[in-house]
Amino acid sequence: MKPKFADLIVAGSKQVELRRSIPALPVGTIAIYSSSPVQSIVALADVQETIEARPSRLWTLARENGGGLTKAELLVYFDAKKTGFALMLENVRVFDMPVNPKKIFKLFTPPQSFKYLAAKELQKLVALLEPRDAK
Repeated sequence: MKPKFADLIVAGSKQVELRRSIPALPVGTIAIYSSSPVQSIVALADVQETIEARPSRLWTLARENGGGLTKAELLVYFDAKKTGFALMLENVRVFDMPVNPKKIFKLFTPPQSFKYLAAKELQKLVALLEPRDAK
C-alpha cells in the first residue's frame, strides 16, 4: 500500500483498509507492505472482520475508523463498483526496523493488491517481532 496509508496504520489512526476486491480465501493476518520509496514490510495486523458494502457505507466506515482518504477519493477508487470491501484491522504489530521482503520471500515482487503468505513466511515475520532477549 502507499506509504501514506501504511504510516496511518502504524500510527494507530487507521483501523480500516478499503479494497475493490478481496482474496478468495479468508484472511486472518496481513503484512503491511509500504510501497516505494519505503519498499518494506512495516507491520502485521489481524483482520477482525471483512465487510462488503456499497461505497456510501464504506465511506461511513472509513470516516469512523480513520480511512485516510476523502469522500471524493473513495468515490473515485470505487468508481463503477456496486460494492467494495472494508478490512477491519486490529492488533497492529509494528516492526522495530522495516523488513526487507526479499529476506522473507524468494523472488519477491510487490503485489498489486495482495499476496497469500505461506505459514512459514508468516512465522518468519512473527519471529522478527519477538523481543531480542526472548530469542
